[in-house]
This record gives sequence, structure tokens and C-alpha cells, in this order.
Amino acid sequence: MKQEDAVAPVIAAMLVLAVIVTFFAIWNATAIPAMKEQAEVSHVQEVESGILRFSSDIDYAASSPSAMALSERIPLGGGDILFSSTKSGGMLAIHGDDPSMTYMRIKIYNATSSSPVGNDALQLSNFSYQPTGNFWQDQGYVWSQGYVNVTKGTLDPTPLEFSTIDTVDYKLTGTLFGASVDPDPGNPAQCSVLFLKGVNISAADAADSVSGNGVGTLSLVSSRTSEIFFNVTRVNVTTNRSPAGPLSGFPKYLHDSVNASFNENVVIPHCSNIHFDPAYSTNSTISLSIDPVPNLTVIRQITDISLSAH
Repeated sequence: MKQEDAVAPVIAAMLVLAVIVTFFAIWNATAIPAMKEQAEVSHVQEVESGILRFSSDIDYAASSPSAMALSERIPLGGGDILFSSTKSGGMLAIHGDDPSMTYMRIKIYNATSSSPVGNDALQLSNFSYQPTGNFWQDQGYVWSQGYVNVTKGTLDPTPLEFSTIDTVDYKLTGTLFGASVDPDPGNPAQCSVLFLKGVNISAADAADSVSGNGVGTLSLVSSRTSEIFFNVTRVNVTTNRSPAGPLSGFPKYLHDSVNASFNENVVIPHCSNIHFDPAYSTNSTISLSIDPVPNLTVIRQITDISLSAH
């Protein structure tokens, strides 16, 4: 009887130990991953909010005549909780050395040269966030052509704020180009000065990126430069189109924006000496021809926006 009394506490202790071990096994197998997944969801939401804010920063810098410097902090990793401090990681990268990112060219000709005296190739770089070791799902983000795509592994990117790619509105195209005029003092029906505005969005460094599980920063610095061209006889604005065929998506919206700017601000309402030139116009190039009298001066203003990740 005494031997049985001695064994009973041991069995009870083993049963308690088994319950504890089982509890911690279930805790580690279900509760911890669930909590880390929820923490990762919160982290991805923070990344998404930061990417969208930086997208708005680019829109603002592209539309403003003032120089500025703006930045947004982006958490690269997340998923850490009180019971498990292991964090995922991520990488922010600026992509800007691809020739296909030249989205528009502005060529200016005068009466003394058959070659353009002004030839600007404007870039539209993009940036991305890609996760590493995510505790939820490999959800990343890519900003391109003025809107944000969601990426998930090998799946095709999908627009974040639009139901399908066909519903993307490409609002940025409205700020990438602009045209305005000053009338000729001797004849208000004609124009003596044409202002052309373009936006160049480029990478500060060809291989600019930051990775880890800390906090990264997306930054932009914008500035404006002006150049004056005299006795201008023709202006060509060409929008990049790829692949060949009817314009669609970003190239179409950009082409329509350039055309609307000339129609609403230059040719039709103001300037009888500036004409759409069908000889040089195509479905990707809008060409203006200018009468030699009065002499037309073009003031070309380029807003340079430099993107960096650090």
C-alpha cells in the first residue's frame, strides 16, 4: 500500500508534464504561427500605406513648380511578437537604367538647323518592395506608370486600387506634360512664346536598393531647369509605345494628355501662327509647325525627380 502511495504522485506529475508538453506543442504549432501571421499582416499594411504615400509624393512633386525633398519610411521586416522575435525581411529597390523607361521625347527645331536643337528623352523610373521569409504570404508592391501593383510570387501583378488593369486611370499623365503660351504684343491673335513642361523621374543610382529587416526610406529630390530656344519652327512630342499596334494603357493616356494640352492651351484658342503638322504626326508623335513670323521662342521647363532607397 505504501508503494502504491509513492507511485501515484509520480504518475500525476507525469500526466501534468504531458499536458504541459502537449499544450506547448499545440501553442508552437498553431498559436505562435497565427500570431506571427497576424503581425505580418499588420506589417504588410504598413508597407502598403508607405508605398501609397510615396506615390502621392511623386504626384505632388511632378505637379509642383517648386523644388522639394520628400521621404517615406518603410518597415522592411515584420512578424515579430513577444513570444517569437524572429522577423521577416524585405528589399526596397529603385529601377531606373532600362532604356524602355524613356516614356517621352520633346524635340525642338529652329529655322537654322535640320537637326533638333533641343532633344529631351524623359524617363519614368519605378520602385518596388519585395518580401523575404514572410510569415503570411509573399506580397510585394511595384509602383509603375503612376499606380501601384500588388505582386505575389510568380502570379501576374494586379493593380492595388483598381479592379483590373483596364480600369487604371493613369492620372499621372496629366502632370507629366504641359503647354502654355504668351501672346505676341503686336498681334494678340498670334503667340511669341511657347512654354513646354516635362517631367523626368529617374533613379539617383542605377543600382539603388536597401534590404534587411529594419526600416528603409524612399526619398525623392525634385528640381526644375529651364532652357530657351529662339526662332523655333517645329516641335515634336513623341510618346513611347510598346508593343507596336494601337495605343493602349499608359501610352494612350499620355498621348491624349499631350494632345489635349495643345488643343486647350495653344493651337485652337490662342495661336493662329502655331499649327498641328500632319506631315510629321503619327499615332505616337504630335507635331506642331510654327510660322516664321513672328519669331517664336520656346521655354522648355523640365522637372527632374530623383528617387532613392536607403
